[in-house]
Amino acid sequence: VFGAVRLSLAERVPGGGYVWVGLANYEQMLKEPKFWEAMRNNMLWLIVVPALSTAFGLLVAQLTDRIRWGNLAKSLIFMPMAISLVGASVIWKLVYDTRPIEQDQIGILNALYIYFGGTEPQTWLTLPLWNNFFLMAVLVWIQTGFAMVILSAALRGIPEETVEAAIVDGAGPLQIFFKIKVPQIRTTILVVWTTVTITVLKVFDIVFAMTNGQWETQVLANYMFDK
Repeated sequence: VFGAVRLSLAERVPGGGYVWVGLANYEQMLKEPKFWEAMRNNMLWLIVVPALSTAFGLLVAQLTDRIRWGNLAKSLIFMPMAISLVGASVIWKLVYDTRPIEQDQIGILNALYIYFGGTEPQTWLTLPLWNNFFLMAVLVWIQTGFAMVILSAALRGIPEETVEAAIVDGAGPLQIFFKIKVPQIRTTILVVWTTVTITVLKVFDIVFAMTNGQWETQVLANYMFDK
């Protein structure tokens, strides 16, 4: 399964019987540039997506607790969690859509790019390296809502006495957030980070639906599916 290229672990020989291929499947896999591309991209996903999802979730959880329409904002940010990964991929594929310069751009990104002075619409999903970040944006968009809900509950569980004591000592909002609140919810942050990381390890639908691993966007799950 893990990148095996041949259909069986043994090859039929002309005179009858089989010859054990040993680790030949893995040897062939390690020689394929697409395998190393998938490894590199998966590592990039593992670094970027959990970090951004957790950071945005924590930021939104903190900010929405300070405004009157915070619950509405949380509902809107959590809504992408209800969309399937394939559905989200279709939505974002339209965001990145490219039309000839003489036509109206239905893709929001290209419409903004042309509006702010761009000369030619870009095929965003074919830009090497950058296209990986455009794909990651889909999963960050979905997972931010999950991180926000968990971290919002953790922030509300912080004892008010610690915050009040910090205010009395003259701590500012940033000091209260980073030195009082974040240390008290670091276990929850770790749980969110780990959960998002597990989701990233299984990433397949987004890549398959949007690029199918073309233009240097291959990931391990899609590579294994192709094989």
